[in-house]
This record gives sequence, C-alpha cells and structure tokens, in this order.
Amino acid sequence: MLEVGGGEGELAARLLHELGAEVIGIDQSEAMVDEQRAKGLDARVGDVQQLPFGDHEFDVAVAAWMLYHVPDLDHGLAELARVLKIDGRLVAVTNALDHLQELWDLAQRETALRRFTFRSDNGQELLRRHFEHVEGRDAHGWVTMDDAAIRRFADSWDALGSLVRMPPLGEPVRVRRHSTLFVASRPRAAASS
Repeated sequence: MLEVGGGEGELAARLLHELGAEVIGIDQSEAMVDEQRAKGLDARVGDVQQLPFGDHEFDVAVAAWMLYHVPDLDHGLAELARVLKIDGRLVAVTNALDHLQELWDLAQRETALRRFTFRSDNGQELLRRHFEHVEGRDAHGWVTMDDAAIRRFADSWDALGSLVRMPPLGEPVRVRRHSTLFVASRPRAAASS
C-alpha cells in the first residue's frame, strides 16, 4: 500500500499496526517523513507528481485530503495510476464546497474551497481521466466547536484567519462536515491519459 501526502502518518500507522498492511508513505516534507518514521513506517521524501516507483507496484494507493494541493493534478493522478497494479485501487478523500460552511459564514467569507482543484463535485470527473471505474460516497456529519477550537483551527488556515481576531463566542458552533471518499480502479493505459 502507498500513502501519498500522509503528513504525520496517522492513517498509515493504523493500517500497519491494526491491519498488518505493508505501507510505504511519501510526503514532500522531510519533517513529516521523520514523524512517519518515528511511528515505525517506511517513509520517504517524494512528490506524487514524480513517484519513485516502477509500474504496477502497489495494490492500493491512498490520497486522503491532499490531491487538492497538487499543482499538476492530472500528472499526479497519472502517476498514481501508473504505480497501481492492473486490479489496484486508489482511495482518494476530499471535501465538498459546503464543508465547514458555518465557519465561512462566521468569517463572512465565501468558502476558499472553490480554489481547490480536487473537490467532491469534480473528483469523479477528474479521476475518470485516469481510471475506468470510479465510485464516490459522501460522508456528512456535524462537529461542535467551542471558541478555543475555532480559534486554533482558524490559526492554522490563513483563509479563516479573521476568526482568530473575532470577539469571544458565547456559545459553541455546530459545524457541518462534508467529505467524499472516492475509490478508483482499473488504471487506464498511460497512452490514453
């Protein structure tokens, strides 16, 4: 299994320790690779746009909440298709435009998620360029965030930075979560992508 852009390796560590999966993690950040290695993972510095693996090496590739950061998304998806076995699967997770809508409303801003190149509304179309079969499942939910949690989250994302400077909130805010999990299979031949 290959996990690209896995950050601190939380998911990869669970796959390794709970399922016994053989996992290789790739991340552009040396600090994140060090975090992954500290969890006992085989982690390497690398870029999804130029994966350091041969053709058809992996049964599964996981790209959780990271494809929208890839500058040349088509090239990154072509690389993921290339390293997957013919019967391999790509599991890709992303967010919908209404994800965290209540925080955007609180910040009095339109969602910055429109800038993301890979979202719930266009993910299936983008994946079909490189995979014959694509299925998507939406995951809806709610999280309640108090004032401190909202400020910590806003402090980590410039687009919501104005929330750090807002007056204190008296009550927690109920915030929607809306993500989509895509499973793509049967990588298309490189010549057709």
